[in-house]
Amino acid sequence: MRLLIAATVLLAGSSPAFAHHLLSSTRVVGDRLRVEAYYDDDTPAQDARVTIRQDDRVVVEGRTDEKGVWTCPRPEPGTYTVRVVSVGHAAEPKTLVVGEPEPTPAADPAPDDRARRTHTPWGRLAAGLAVIGGLWVAWLISRRGVATADRT
Repeated sequence: MRLLIAATVLLAGSSPAFAHHLLSSTRVVGDRLRVEAYYDDDTPAQDARVTIRQDDRVVVEGRTDEKGVWTCPRPEPGTYTVRVVSVGHAAEPKTLVVGEPEPTPAADPAPDDRARRTHTPWGRLAAGLAVIGGLWVAWLISRRGVATADRT
């Protein structure tokens, strides 16, 4: 019975597990459209399926390479939806607005906030481990008290 109570307390007190989220970034670089797919631990999403739609029509689709990158020619000006799917994971669909091409090639784009989105939440992880450790110590102390009471 005590084991059941301890297991219930541990499960109820634990924080939810972090899922393996698929993320993506899309940008126009010069005359190319670049889609990058990666997981929240910064692992590239290899062979992820990328679909570019305009309304209900598929404009172009393809698969990412070993670095999680897929490029295609810049689409005509308009509004598109970019969807990335990889092994049961789907990134949140992105809306892409493509304007008229610039007369000169675009400069190297500024780095996005990929590092911020893929960081490991060390503080929450440490707090969860501390709670589990504290519960384990409390269980050991309660077991010691039970053993002492049984001897008397």
